[in-house]
Amino acid sequence: MMRQYLEIKSQHADSILFFRLGDFYEMFLEDAVTASRVLDITLTSRNKGSEDEIPLCGIPFHSSQPYIAKLVAAGFKVAVCEQVEDPKTVKGIVKREVVRVVTPGLVIDSDTLQPKQNNYLLAVCGDSG
Repeated sequence: MMRQYLEIKSQHADSILFFRLGDFYEMFLEDAVTASRVLDITLTSRNKGSEDEIPLCGIPFHSSQPYIAKLVAAGFKVAVCEQVEDPKTVKGIVKREVVRVVTPGLVIDSDTLQPKQNNYLLAVCGDSG
């Protein structure tokens, strides 16, 4: 599972990766350290006390939006990685893919927009001819 996480994380190195594990989004390594500090959630670890201890933190998937909003407001990108197979029908590791990347530069989710602040969007189109 950690190999899968590291492979997906390498494709989204500039984002905090919300990695879906059952009913939670888990964050590992530096993402866990950063997210636990910004979100004020508990930092724990896998393989606690061993040489290969890995920092981790997690949040319930069904209440992820306020956590994503807080990270985006702090200037971070968040890559949301979902299970794309039914765990009940798969033997071994469930396939996962990033299904959404939320950035401070383009916030379109009404839960993340600040209702009493202006929210600007700019598009530039050049003549390629």
